[in-house]
Amino acid sequence: MLKPLLSLCFWLPALVGAADWAPTGATADLSPLSELHFMPRPQVHNPQRGNLRLRSVLTSGAEAFAGTHFTVLREQPDAYGKTRQVVMATAGPEAFAEFSLNPGSYRVQARNGDVLVEQDIEIPASGILDADIILGAGELHLKGLLDEHGIPAEQAWFRVLRRDTDAYLKPTLVQVASKGYGDSASFVLPAGEYLAESRYGNATVQMPVSVGAGLASSYELRLNAGRLELFGTWTEGGDPAGDVRYVILRKAEAVDAMPVEVASADAATPVTFILPQGDYRVRAERDLAIVEQDVTVRAGETRSLELPLHAGELLVHATLAGRSDALLDSWFEIDPSSIPGGGAQSVPRGPDNLVRFVLPAGQHRVRVKHGESTGYADVQVEAGSRQSLAIDLDAGRVSISFIPGQQQPAFPYSWFSVYRIERDTMGNTRRHRVFNDGFYTSTDIVLPSGEYIAFARTDRRRGEQRFAVEPGAVESIAIVADRQGGLEKAMAR
Repeated sequence: MLKPLLSLCFWLPALVGAADWAPTGATADLSPLSELHFMPRPQVHNPQRGNLRLRSVLTSGAEAFAGTHFTVLREQPDAYGKTRQVVMATAGPEAFAEFSLNPGSYRVQARNGDVLVEQDIEIPASGILDADIILGAGELHLKGLLDEHGIPAEQAWFRVLRRDTDAYLKPTLVQVASKGYGDSASFVLPAGEYLAESRYGNATVQMPVSVGAGLASSYELRLNAGRLELFGTWTEGGDPAGDVRYVILRKAEAVDAMPVEVASADAATPVTFILPQGDYRVRAERDLAIVEQDVTVRAGETRSLELPLHAGELLVHATLAGRSDALLDSWFEIDPSSIPGGGAQSVPRGPDNLVRFVLPAGQHRVRVKHGESTGYADVQVEAGSRQSLAIDLDAGRVSISFIPGQQQPAFPYSWFSVYRIERDTMGNTRRHRVFNDGFYTSTDIVLPSGEYIAFARTDRRRGEQRFAVEPGAVESIAIVADRQGGLEKAMAR
């Protein structure tokens, strides 16, 4: 009887209110035990542990290695009587994994970094299976440097390559892993010999490396490269040119050898190149304005180079003589002889009503062509300037239509031909065709000043009309069907 009462004394503080107990040294007024209210003890849940415990290690007997993805597979028959691998459970990335599986045969796949291993296991009917998954791998830590003084290559890309042979037994390199962009990278790789590569901008370096099972190897890859920042301006120390194409040419060792292009970029703001140390020729291009400069890049050096184009912008449009409206569908060209370096880059631009050129400072001749009409103008371009140029054409606009004669239906579609009447030194005349197109109800043509004859026809009707074009004139010519147009013409200015 005494033992149950002692046990009850230990539980009374939790079962009885604080008011039923007196302070130490005071007399306690105990209530009868029948009036006490007992609280049930909470049930304690013991964690259920699995019957398969896996641990990843780099090599046998090593410490657990974190970051492994575990996959447990089991062979099961499919609908055609063949077997297939079915995923039963996955876990990770961790150093440990625990599963509850039915007894039997399984295959465990473990992947960590660029390592993938498989291991067959047998889960017993009772008890727990503890298994180490041996990765047979090591850690490889790479650091990219610009020079021997340890300047980091902040945005380098790293690759790990393995020597192999192709289908023709020729030596080749196979990429095993890659990672970036940063000044360092770490890999988990199967033990073996590799070739590590670091690339930053246009600089690349390779180094043989070795990975040992259970070991961590560190290597520094020195690129021996520098930074070259380029920015184009209209004039020396002037405003940025914007939308400039930059080209980097590597000078060859032979004196008479041509430089080889190694990098290029189109940028509206200053652009930075990472280049191996050496001698280069840099070029900035903005339309027809080009500037080149020689520069030497040293390892670890950061250099900023201004490339002044000494150029200006020219906006060109064509007009009829004495009129201000720009002509549509015109072609524009800069005389190649006025462009330094031969001018082979100048090509006709159009058809358009307004064309922009960026030209080196100096005197230039601009040519505009609209149909059979051609005009020229000389312009002086100042460095850093922006100007407009209107070129008048010694031409007029003619609207030609083919109308039916008396009691004839209207012609919805007609074919038009226009011939220019020319005279040789002997006074003889000949016809030179300048327009031949259709099928329209009417057509508008811009023609140089002079005398012409227009022909129109349909499948059943024909007609012709002689007319003259004055500079800047806008005329309407009506060709009446089945008439010879010596005097019959309708002209409206």
